[in-house]
Amino acid sequence: MRLAVYRATLGEALGRKIVLWGWIASVLLVGLFGLGLAFLFDKVSRGESLTTLAQRVLVGGILTILGLYVGSFLSAFLAMMLAAGSVSAEIDSGVLQAVVVRPQPRWRWYLERWFGLVTMSVMYVVVLTLGILLVSRIISAYEPSSLFGLLGILALQVTLLVTVGMLLSCRLSSVATGVVLFLYFGIAWLGGFIGWIGGLAEKPELTTIGTVVSLVAPSDALWKAASSYALPQGMSLSSNGPTDLPFLSTLQPSPWFLGWAVVLTIVFLALGVRTFARRDL
Repeated sequence: MRLAVYRATLGEALGRKIVLWGWIASVLLVGLFGLGLAFLFDKVSRGESLTTLAQRVLVGGILTILGLYVGSFLSAFLAMMLAAGSVSAEIDSGVLQAVVVRPQPRWRWYLERWFGLVTMSVMYVVVLTLGILLVSRIISAYEPSSLFGLLGILALQVTLLVTVGMLLSCRLSSVATGVVLFLYFGIAWLGGFIGWIGGLAEKPELTTIGTVVSLVAPSDALWKAASSYALPQGMSLSSNGPTDLPFLSTLQPSPWFLGWAVVLTIVFLALGVRTFARRDL
């Protein structure tokens, strides 16, 4: 039966409570974001603070970026939780001993498992992002500069986290994988913050540290790359100030960096396949 493991992975993911609570959290996030945005615009409109469409789009854009930032964190967290026990839990339960020997090769099981988890994670981040953007569009006439660029990079971010999580799960327990994976995600954020401080203080050594960390753990840099596509066309943070903040960037991402993130994901996937093939079941 073709793609049996892929379909089973999707069914298993849909049945897990973490996914259910993830969807509940996303609905609450979109609802609270819409209420907050509507309340703000109603209040400032009565006070005639936002007199032009451009002003409404500017404020709506800033608030939408914050909503997308929280949505990106929720999506990353779900991807990490799905990947944490993706291999180790199956080994501990003894299921793999009857599956990967005959007629299913190990590499095929691993790739179908990976594809199923990536599908679930990408579907979640796309639906959540579109929900936030739809609410913002209705209330504030906000439109991102590139919808496909935004969605594509966010999808790459969760794909990277799933891939790293499955690689770790080949050697570590579910709990240990979750801890290490969350540290990997946290180090990426810390590296981005250090790099921002280095640029702000004109300290090249801090900027270098941030750059190296973003190359090894690019999840935070991927979010910043996505945020540049989320900004309205022509919007800038300040005419004389920095073009970046700790949680967003107005600079378009380098094709070389995006290519590196894709290559890194492929390398982690290949390492996962190789590690799983040599793992004792």
